Amino acid sequence: MLLYTGWAFLAKVATGGLPAEQAVVYTYAAGIGVAITYVHVTGDAMVAAPSSIGIALVAGLFLGGGTIAYYLALDAGSAAIATSISGMYILGTAVLAVVVLDESLTMVEMTGLGFAVVAVILLSR
Repeated sequence: MLLYTGWAFLAKVATGGLPAEQAVVYTYAAGIGVAITYVHVTGDAMVAAPSSIGIALVAGLFLGGGTIAYYLALDAGSAAIATSISGMYILGTAVLAVVVLDESLTMVEMTGLGFAVVAVILLSR
């Protein structure tokens, strides 16, 4: 949570001095460096699983597009609203996991997702 908080806050600050899409490039360059360093330090071998690599690459396309949209939203308005709305990816992921992956949600988890929707509505007003 603290790492994502730092990222979201600093992304808002960065878009004050850089075009949003360029801030994403610098953010991703640093993030890739962290990921490569982590893999190297842990000694993990890179796995060659073509179908999973393809899925990860498509996930990266979604991430890249979503991140640019998020940075544009930060640049255009309130960090509180942009971050709250972008955080609703949790709801979409939960629905897809239930429908596509046959995962289940408890009543408490569904209630939490409902509260998240209400929170975004309240924050956006």
